Amino acid sequence: MRYRSLTRETAPALEPVTLAEAKAHLRVDISNDDDLITAIIKAAREFCEEYLDRTLIHTQWTMRMDAFPWEFKLPRPPMSQAGTTTVTSVTYTLETQATATLNTSEYRVDRNSTPGVVRTVYAGTWPGHLADANAVSVTWWGGYGADGTSVPEAIRSAMLLLISHLYEHRTAVAMNNLGEVPLGVKALLDTHRWGSYR
Repeated sequence: MRYRSLTRETAPALEPVTLAEAKAHLRVDISNDDDLITAIIKAAREFCEEYLDRTLIHTQWTMRMDAFPWEFKLPRPPMSQAGTTTVTSVTYTLETQATATLNTSEYRVDRNSTPGVVRTVYAGTWPGHLADANAVSVTWWGGYGADGTSVPEAIRSAMLLLISHLYEHRTAVAMNNLGEVPLGVKALLDTHRWGSYR
């Protein structure tokens, strides 16, 4: 599926790995490096999300397109499964250039497929709209849960390995070892990676 833009509307409130978990893994018992470790945790989560093309913690996304597709395949799975983060919204630009929001009774949401999908109701059609860039958008929530307890353990373990590496090696290259750790970060992440769907 081709889309014009993908925007993170709401960032995760928490990280999949807590500061305490990271410090325990690093065997750090002082608070001097707390800000650094917190920044590394975020960087590790962002790396894992980009590598996997997934969302780890509840995050709201908006995808914009020039026209209605046959169906919306929503990037950055999994879709949120419960609570207030299941809200999905489809908006489009009318010929008058006003914006309209499609009634939820006019489309179906498949949260169980990977990626999640938004389709018209059975025998339904998408409405007419202004033919223009970013004329159609869909907003949804992705992520395994509100905190790290629902994130697969292989991904959390990969994050901890990456956090440890970034904490111990604060330069871009270590001349004495230019290779990757066998069965390291990417090997763990590959257990949850799958093909491109764009």
